[in-house]
Amino acid sequence: MDETLLSIGELAAASGLSPKALRLYASSGLLVPRRVDPFTGYRSYGGDQVERARLIAALRGLGMGLARIGVLCDLEPDAAAAELRSWWRQEEADALSRSAAVHDLARDLGELPSEDAMTTSTTTPRTTSALHIGHVRTAQQDAVLVRSLPGDRTLLAVADGFGSADDLAPRILSAVATALERELGSAPSAAPLAALETAWAAAEALVPAGGEAGSTLTAAVVDGDRLHIAHLGDTRVVLVRGEQIEHVTQDHTLLRSLVEAGRLSPEEAAAHPDRAVLNRALAAGAPTAPDLLVRRLAPGDLVLVASDGLHAVVDPAELAEALLGEPEDLDALAGSLVERALAAGGPDNIGVVLARV
Repeated sequence: MDETLLSIGELAAASGLSPKALRLYASSGLLVPRRVDPFTGYRSYGGDQVERARLIAALRGLGMGLARIGVLCDLEPDAAAAELRSWWRQEEADALSRSAAVHDLARDLGELPSEDAMTTSTTTPRTTSALHIGHVRTAQQDAVLVRSLPGDRTLLAVADGFGSADDLAPRILSAVATALERELGSAPSAAPLAALETAWAAAEALVPAGGEAGSTLTAAVVDGDRLHIAHLGDTRVVLVRGEQIEHVTQDHTLLRSLVEAGRLSPEEAAAHPDRAVLNRALAAGAPTAPDLLVRRLAPGDLVLVASDGLHAVVDPAELAEALLGEPEDLDALAGSLVERALAAGGPDNIGVVLARV
């Protein structure tokens, strides 16, 4: 046993985990401090606990339950590897079972009668957009786009590029907008959601064949009293109605999926070193099919489409306060949102699109 003692800050630095995460693992009994001062509560860990801390975080990041992690961490290396493979075999079997059930349920849902016909409005929403490089990045890889589409529809889109292709995000937005114009122009009565799904191929065609360059993409079409969305990555759509805020899209990260499934706590996800790693994006080797979503719109609704340079930086309560302020001047609101991200450090590019129905 390594007799070197580390403070919780030193263990955090050595393991890549935050002190908050280490406290969570201590309270669950998975990583108990070697010593705790009875008067100050000061925690000391053994140098040999660094690797255990990393292993616990890795297993939680896969979605393994705390009880099984406790068993696995105490096994010999070969037995631990066998335990992990056995756990994964059941995970794969569970996924296959759910896949068949989802297919059947989606078929049944598609055969249900429509609740009501869409009420088409010719009123064009008021829109604005803002783009800022931030305080840290040396290149602008975010892109925003607002464009009128055939049939009195409006496209709101944000893409967030990553890797070496600085111009990928704007090229993706241009390609998708052009494809949408073609789809909706040739068939004015076409369903916007189907048109978005077809136009998505134009974005996939621009994915670099090799390397780590890629982009997120969230495209929303306002069509009367419906908002049609195609979404991939961690750009977001937020719908504000009165005093209610709905986060319409979900970030496509492994950890977010585990939180939604109740297999990882929000506190663990927030403190995990891989919390921002995408598992779906417009990138080589990644799943590139989008989520397709529809929401109803009412007069006065506010739609926000934004990159993570805003929502991952600004405190959620502060962001809610800005959106619920009922600002009539959309340009002023967009500028305020950018300023809030910059005031929080501006570590990333910032892309914002707003529409008032």
